[in-house]
Amino acid sequence: MLTKLSQDELVSIGARNRADYLVEQAGYTLGVAALDGTALEALLPEGYLKEVAAARDTVNAARQDKALMAQDAKDATKTQNRAVKDAKVWRRKVVRRAQRAQRLGQAMPDGLLSVSAAKAVPALGAQVVEMAKLFEANLAAMPGAGADALLAEGKALAQALASSDAAQETKRFKELPETVRAFYEQKALLYIGLKVVNDAGTSCTRAARRRRPATTS
Repeated sequence: MLTKLSQDELVSIGARNRADYLVEQAGYTLGVAALDGTALEALLPEGYLKEVAAARDTVNAARQDKALMAQDAKDATKTQNRAVKDAKVWRRKVVRRAQRAQRLGQAMPDGLLSVSAAKAVPALGAQVVEMAKLFEANLAAMPGAGADALLAEGKALAQALASSDAAQETKRFKELPETVRAFYEQKALLYIGLKVVNDAGTSCTRAARRRRPATTS
């Protein structure tokens, strides 16, 4: 099993990721995984790489269906809206400014120094709301000009994300033909599988570096 996420969650994730990109990325990721061999496989559930490869083959075969690919392009564009992109950029701006303040000797809450992944619009919106509150509470400690404008931008983005009708999107995905839902589910499985393999590969690389003998000059 590649993940325990529900089908509705998978369909939503799959709609945001283009099949062509996923298949291309799978070729690279699985190729690197083959080079890492048993060291990487030991960090994954048994048979995980084979399941990822099977998901790749399913998504790749579906690319021959013109109707599916047309829907794929339509939904990938529709779900990648400007508010989401701007909110992610805003989070990075806030983290950089808070980190700068911390280096200058100001105490900063952890919620401004890093961000966790937010895969859905509601989760991202909640993050922006919380970060805006923390940013406002620490506004006086923020270095440089523009802190007020950055706070205003965050509040506006929080409102924009809240106004996006997540329930309507969920309803729309539920009403998609079953063939399309199944296709999106497979895309999501491939996407998540590749992420898991990449994470394991990073751990494998770090472990190999630690085992490497030091060189002397």
